[in-house]
Amino acid sequence: MKNVFIALALGALLTMPCVLRAEEVVIPLFEVVSMTPLPGDNPLDNPEQSGDVPTRPGDFRATINGNALSVTILNEDIPSAQAIVVNASTGNIVVNSNFTESLQQQIPNAGVYVLNIQTAYGALTGQFLVP
Repeated sequence: MKNVFIALALGALLTMPCVLRAEEVVIPLFEVVSMTPLPGDNPLDNPEQSGDVPTRPGDFRATINGNALSVTILNEDIPSAQAIVVNASTGNIVVNSNFTESLQQQIPNAGVYVLNIQTAYGALTGQFLVP
């Protein structure tokens, strides 16, 4: 009886579907050569935050883990930023959010997305995939 139970348990383990765990992937960020201010209340509209220190890729860490996007400011000289995520296929904006230290956001659908990070000092962009 014990052998039958073990055989059934092993059989069940072998037939269980394999569940893949999402892994955190760093999104490569690149400097934007030219940028234009976005309409509305964002860091680019505040002249008190303007400066001559350019925004560099090392100022931020952006990752995607499954559909969970995380963006963190690593440079303490950057007081705030705006993250805009656009679906590359449709052009629809899925995230448009200001943040001061970090941003965690769920991306609603699978696809290819473009992340734009804008600060008073410049802008960065990167592309990522949500499976």
